[in-house]
Amino acid sequence: MTGMSDSDYRYILNELESLLEETAETLERFHETGMDEILRDDYQKLLEIQAKALREHERYLNALRQEPNRRH
Repeated sequence: MTGMSDSDYRYILNELESLLEETAETLERFHETGMDEILRDDYQKLLEIQAKALREHERYLNALRQEPNRRH
């Protein structure tokens, strides 16, 4: 993650936050309608997307918190 400005990091973080919000809403709809039982593979994929987005969000947030010359 070199060569990125603080605004680049913030943009990516905002996009990841949007993805996390949308994924959480979709997971909730799956639960409400029972689709988590009917479409188990799709539900599992949504959980994987959520987990990966959370890991990436944490990674970019940590990078943003570091001093600019120490980012990698």
